[in-house]
Amino acid sequence: MDTEKALALLRSRLYDPNYVHATFKSSEESNYCKLKFLIMNSISDSCNNSILLLGPRGSGKVAVVDLVLEDLKTQHPDSISVIRLNGLLHSDDNFALKASSDDNAGFMIDMLKECGLSHKSIIFVLDEFDLFAQGKQRLLYSLLDAMQTVSSQAVVIGVSCRLDADQLLEKRVRSRFSHRKLLFVPPSREDVRRLLEHILYLPKDIGLLSKYVAEFNSKIQDILNDKKFQEILDSILFIDGAINNLVQFLFRAVSSMSLESGLLSLENFKGSHLCYQRQPKTQILEGVSILELYILVCMNRLECKEQNSYNFNSVMKEYKAIHEAYKTSDNYRDSVCLRAFEHLLERELIGFVDNKGRNLSIEIQPVKLLISPHELYLGLKSRSSCPAILQKLFDHESFR
Repeated sequence: MDTEKALALLRSRLYDPNYVHATFKSSEESNYCKLKFLIMNSISDSCNNSILLLGPRGSGKVAVVDLVLEDLKTQHPDSISVIRLNGLLHSDDNFALKASSDDNAGFMIDMLKECGLSHKSIIFVLDEFDLFAQGKQRLLYSLLDAMQTVSSQAVVIGVSCRLDADQLLEKRVRSRFSHRKLLFVPPSREDVRRLLEHILYLPKDIGLLSKYVAEFNSKIQDILNDKKFQEILDSILFIDGAINNLVQFLFRAVSSMSLESGLLSLENFKGSHLCYQRQPKTQILEGVSILELYILVCMNRLECKEQNSYNFNSVMKEYKAIHEAYKTSDNYRDSVCLRAFEHLLERELIGFVDNKGRNLSIEIQPVKLLISPHELYLGLKSRSSCPAILQKLFDHESFR
């Protein structure tokens, strides 16, 4: 009974983004505190504000907005109205305005005036903000212009995974939008440790036997301090440091917890990590030829050299350079290499940069890798027949 309650509690925590990100509320330097401070000032000073939340998907931008709005609605239940628009649904300007009303920008201005007279603040949350910055940007201009010309109390929160979202704005829009930005970066090791304890430790006041809670928490502490677990955690964070990615890893581990023992074990986390490593493209690599592996390694070398544009001919130069430097026996004619190159295109391990050169010869069309360096490293490592030279080119600390 205690085991099932503990498992249900852990799953509910992992399902709830607000709970996951609540651990960062206590830090004054957190984005939660900074965003809340900005909105609180707008409410207390009866002024307008705008801000952009920028960071990769899964980094907690929307979860932090929800946390802040939930707290503010509790503190000021009659002083806040929230309007949410999403660029995936409302990026067309006219449709976006109709999402708030059947009228157009004139109604938006009237609404801001009425809220200003009633001392009520409106918070506009524009998710996928970069999509609103496409086209003529009428919605953004109408909204920001109305905030400057009428007596209103409004905050515009733009949320985007593009770090250059503010650079997409036209001059007339940018001049009306503040330059405040909050960047959502991967958490530090201290933050990750605090997050793990916040999610995995059982509280003492939920009706479970105190002996079971103490044993469970002691086991979690041992796991978190285990060197092998820390290596697994490093591997997860190296590939993708987003909080959402870490939560998925934890959810797999929690779901495999033994109901008999009622405790999490290091094996649960090892199993979760193993599932995490079984990526589709890594499995596809098991069926490619040695020559195709050479081509992939050559493309990765070109990208490591920050060569932004390259094609089949560029890859062949790198391939021949490796052969001459290391005197390998894997030396094939260009025609054979071209067939291997086409096979990689069919398997979608590599792809063309764009469709502009569709009428060009395949040898000169710009290409790019569609597989990460870490996935390629795992593919090389799992192949017993992989030439030692290829593993040597990847055998350094950053890919472990």
